[in-house]
Amino acid sequence: MKSYTFDEKDEFSKNGIKSVCSYLNTLKKTIEIKNVEDDKEYQKNGIDLVWIYRKGKNNVMISIEVKTDKYITGNFWLETLSNERIGTLGCFVKCKARYLFYYFINWKNMYIIPMKKARPWFLENINRFKESKTSTKDINNNHQHITVGRLVPINIMMKEVEGIKLVKEVTKLDKFTSQK
Repeated sequence: MKSYTFDEKDEFSKNGIKSVCSYLNTLKKTIEIKNVEDDKEYQKNGIDLVWIYRKGKNNVMISIEVKTDKYITGNFWLETLSNERIGTLGCFVKCKARYLFYYFINWKNMYIIPMKKARPWFLENINRFKESKTSTKDINNNHQHITVGRLVPINIMMKEVEGIKLVKEVTKLDKFTSQK
């Protein structure tokens, strides 16, 4: 079972959110990106960002959950329980964001997953996928809680869930935006 301290996991997640924001800022239609990851109301709904963009003459507001992953196994890791001991539902199951931006930091690739289509598909097919666990540790290396998820092959989800988009080489876009 893989383990992380809360600070390691938090820093890693913040870097992923920063990369997603940089990507969204490269899009000409972007008006504003609000980081709401520290807002309790958004947290309980699994929303990290609110993206406001122009579509025709209208402004559109989209909620986004960001998942950052450093493993290159060819799988998405979709959280089913955020705390196994107390049975707290995991992000992928309870998230109310419209999209999940799943960013593989080592591949520099990001998948934009429409939750309205992906969640029902996942719940219907959950038993097809291997369960996996990670734990969060405190500063004394003691396990605080165990998080449970499923390893879902990217190629299967891409084939079976309509509307998933792949954005390649996100960090090249980061460099572009940092030079503005």
